[in-house]
Amino acid sequence: MPAKYKLVLRKDMRKDAAEGSKLYYASANTTGTCDVYELCDLISAQSTASSGDVKLILDELVNVMRRNLGKGEVVKVGELGSFQLQFGSTGTVTEKEFTQALIKSRRIVFRPGKLLKDAVKNYTFEKIVSGAPAEGGGEDDRPGEL
Repeated sequence: MPAKYKLVLRKDMRKDAAEGSKLYYASANTTGTCDVYELCDLISAQSTASSGDVKLILDELVNVMRRNLGKGEVVKVGELGSFQLQFGSTGTVTEKEFTQALIKSRRIVFRPGKLLKDAVKNYTFEKIVSGAPAEGGGEDDRPGEL
């Protein structure tokens, strides 16, 4: 099944772009959400675990990840990939001036495993045909951040 995309008119980000120029870019189209309960049902249908068992495991995975990410560890979840805490801060001239309050942008970075990377490489694409192309949009598609 091909991954679907739509065309979005956005600001031209090339170095030599004229002021105010725009280009069409492909933007992945989402068709809905697979929530945790549906995910549990789908996994349980392919295994001997019940939907409740799968939910219990996923909940505990989150608890373990919270603890281990806080300890500075990279959490590897098999073929799914790895998760790592990342943050940025405001700089100071001297080490003495630095306080924890200067640490700002906290996030968890996800790096997909080989199976997921290979799956994406092998996707085919299909354009969604609609009336007028969308303008802007797609700004929240930031791979690697959760």
